Amino acid sequence: MRRITKWYNNRVLGSLPKGCQLCSLGGKLVLFVTGKCDSNCYYCPLTKERRKDITFANEQKINTITEAIEEAKMISALGAGITGGEPSLTLDRTISYLSALKNEFGVSFHCHLYTSKALTMEQLGELNNSGLDEIRFHPIRLELSTLMKETLRNAKTLDWSVGIEIPVIPDKEELIGKIIDYSIETNLDFINLNELEITEENLEILGKMGYHSKNNVSVAVNGSDRLAFKILKRYKRAPIDIHFCSSGYKDGVQLKNRFLRRAKNFAKPFDEITNEGLLIRARVLVRNENKISEIFNRLIQDYDIDQKLLEIDENNLTIFLNWKIAKEIASKLYKQFENEISNMEIIHQYPYSNGIITYLEPIEEIFS
Repeated sequence: MRRITKWYNNRVLGSLPKGCQLCSLGGKLVLFVTGKCDSNCYYCPLTKERRKDITFANEQKINTITEAIEEAKMISALGAGITGGEPSLTLDRTISYLSALKNEFGVSFHCHLYTSKALTMEQLGELNNSGLDEIRFHPIRLELSTLMKETLRNAKTLDWSVGIEIPVIPDKEELIGKIIDYSIETNLDFINLNELEITEENLEILGKMGYHSKNNVSVAVNGSDRLAFKILKRYKRAPIDIHFCSSGYKDGVQLKNRFLRRAKNFAKPFDEITNEGLLIRARVLVRNENKISEIFNRLIQDYDIDQKLLEIDENNLTIFLNWKIAKEIASKLYKQFENEISNMEIIHQYPYSNGIITYLEPIEEIFS
């Protein structure tokens, strides 16, 4: 009998799919090819802002394949996870991005794709011929239709890894069991069980259905993990790999590691990188656009700061520098330019241009 192994907050029976292995390293470009979807799953966590025909590479909205390739390079990507929405609704775009990534990075660049559609043999063939390494099916509302069963059988005739990925809805044990049984019967490669999450988008409908979070700080639905553990125990003898992916894992491990990879390539010489992959830097906020170049030059000349340790953002009237240096010179610099400097702050920021600021601390010596 196989053992259930604990991996972070997750559980694994057998082996992890290759796509999950690379995601854990933060090594997968998350390619959100479109927000279009007609499945109408009541538990869908997608925000209203994403439910349209737009494309993202990780956290950045993009318009071209070149931008996707640049983002992949920025995180030193080992592969890509293609998601949505429903990628098959814009299949030509999906295949264009997939083919371009494979051509740019080579056959070892591992690509997996999520779909809730019963794809035709022709569609499966197009994806397979474009280099897709792993395909993950999501039966809509956990219902295995006749067409979806046919799609799964057809997918298994091609040279790639085939699996199913579904949320663990606490009172849907019977439906989940049917999906796993059919997966075993069809000789699929893996099952991914995701902890069901409450988001702003599905909060109301999940609440009406009796699904609530574990506690005041968790987005995970109460009972989802317990049912997943029960299922894993039931299928210990089954010849299929099963992976339970916890809610906290996605941000606590996957996102953190992807940020760390990006930060190493994105960070400027004046930045420090936190254990979570955020950038620590200081910024000087300038009131007058006619003074920002003067202040920048004075930092070099009067404070003997190497120009490599400074960056000027004229559009936002901001100068960036190392936070420790900023604290040392803050009082003197403010006195020198008290009418031109509105604030000096230490910030923690996502490793992107104009990235989200998660922490902000005014330098107290100036303003207390």
